[in-house]
Amino acid sequence: MTCLLFQAKAGDGIKKRGLKRSDTFLETAEDAVSEAFGLKERIDKTYKNNISWDYEESMKGSTTKIKILKGYLNGDKSSNPFYLEISTLEIADKTAVAPIKPKKISKQDKAIQKNVISFYK
Repeated sequence: MTCLLFQAKAGDGIKKRGLKRSDTFLETAEDAVSEAFGLKERIDKTYKNNISWDYEESMKGSTTKIKILKGYLNGDKSSNPFYLEISTLEIADKTAVAPIKPKKISKQDKAIQKNVISFYK
């Protein structure tokens, strides 16, 4: 039996690699957004909150892979962007895990979360 699972990923614009918990699959889009914002907190902590997240840019992608938020180090849009991404997978024999919960969620993050959840409904 296959089921639809979600996976959150954060892309590091400086190191040019993605961050995710390996073999971490989530049951709902809400859990995936929570995981993405938890990864966002980790990136912000690594770069001492110097990443300017662009909340004005719309989400891009399809239901299988969607970039929900982009950010730039020191607001420099010519640099490689940081990003938060949610992917969906149809996988058999995998179990979902609990997501990373962010410590704080801003109003803009809540608006993004609401948009993503409504996108997957």
